[in-house]
Amino acid sequence: MKPSYAAEPLKNYPCQIYVFDSSFVGGLILPDERTLQIDTLYAKIKNDDVKLAPQLLWYEVANIFKNLIRRRRYTYNEVLNFIPALTALRLTSDSESGGGHTEKLLRLSYQYDISAYDAAYLELVGRKKAVLCTLDENLRKAAEAYGAAVL
Repeated sequence: MKPSYAAEPLKNYPCQIYVFDSSFVGGLILPDERTLQIDTLYAKIKNDDVKLAPQLLWYEVANIFKNLIRRRRYTYNEVLNFIPALTALRLTSDSESGGGHTEKLLRLSYQYDISAYDAAYLELVGRKKAVLCTLDENLRKAAEAYGAAVL
């Protein structure tokens, strides 16, 4: 039986805070994954807008980099060259943690049938009343069901 927790709808808030997930970041910094669609989406974000990510993002990006090397798409040194582009995004890390935070992630992941990792992005979007930047279709659907705006 699913818990009776229902996420509060988050529509009608200003679009000045954005939460980036690893799929969106990868699409921005990896040359073979960057598309006109990603450039068009990113162009909607102004320089003075706040760009956030949960601490989890940095681990996910490091894992993406490791897998690029392991699959021989890029060499180690080529991957190191992506780090300045990652830094240039000027993302601010959110460091929410603890037992209460874990409970929120569990509720969201259970309610929307997503991983706890994806729930970290959804929770941050809800807490900051932000717009989610993702290329992940499952996370996009969960965010829309949650009532969050998605870029």
